[in-house]
Amino acid sequence: MAERSFVTGGTGQIGLPLVRALLTAGHDVTVLVRDEARGRTVVADGARLLLGHLEDAAAIERGVAEADHVWHLAGGLRGAGRIDADRLNRVGTEPLAVAAGKHANRLSSFTFASSCAVYGDRSGLWVGEAHPAAPQTQYGRAKLAAEARLREVAAATGLRLRVARIAAVYGPGLRFMQEDRIRAGHAWLPGEGRNRVPVVHIDDCVAALMAIGTRGEPGLWNVSAPGTPTLSEFYAAVTARCGGKPVRFWSTWVPSVIQAALAEQNERMAAAMGRKPRFTNDNLRLFTASARLNVDRLEKELAFVWRYPEHGGGIAASISRGA
Repeated sequence: MAERSFVTGGTGQIGLPLVRALLTAGHDVTVLVRDEARGRTVVADGARLLLGHLEDAAAIERGVAEADHVWHLAGGLRGAGRIDADRLNRVGTEPLAVAAGKHANRLSSFTFASSCAVYGDRSGLWVGEAHPAAPQTQYGRAKLAAEARLREVAAATGLRLRVARIAAVYGPGLRFMQEDRIRAGHAWLPGEGRNRVPVVHIDDCVAALMAIGTRGEPGLWNVSAPGTPTLSEFYAAVTARCGGKPVRFWSTWVPSVIQAALAEQNERMAAAMGRKPRFTNDNLRLFTASARLNVDRLEKELAFVWRYPEHGGGIAASISRGA
């Protein structure tokens, strides 16, 4: 009998390739979606849909009750209007925590996609899983609160919980690449570009999640490529492949205090209009934080081999030169 996986966020930039990897591995996959239209792609790939959303306790209960593995990838930096990081991540995790606690004895694994944002700015230092979390963004705090709630359930019920603290994910067509804006000559980012940013190619991210969720022991797992470029090095490599104009960094032109004020104003205006803000103070802090993730646990305990250990190879595989 095929292993059964229930996935939240299964139509997202990490979720969709994970669903496809699970299907390729022979899993019977159910994906939580708000409406059938959003789920057409995963249905075409062979997954089943469960209509509902993160705060729909009944739908979550059905999905968890019928699964051997749960993969909780849904969340986000900020939604439209007043849907903030706390609601998307901490509040959205609560129904899953309740359902997982009820079915803990039967579940083979519960894998939560957290973020390296929980570590905060570490001035470029190496950070292992045992390093204390110190989030400096609403997003990082919300992810850490969701982790804490799930660990509370695991301690009380024996839930086999894996928490993957994932670096910035890049790959073909993914937002972090800034490819379209670089080609158009409109790529502006906060900071000076000297900070080190943990990154991981989508192929390695999905392979690591699969290894952690199906073979890894419960606990914390860093997911990042071993090589950690500066932000300017990363986007210089993107520019070299796709052409266009190099990223310009705001701090060269706009003082940080003005950036923060503009971001706050943009966030308020977008919320008032029911729209998703393009840039927030969280974005500013995330793009200027500096840290490197130690991934010894992933490599040693699971013998994980990186397809793209350095960003240059991953970017070259993601973009056709000058396309």
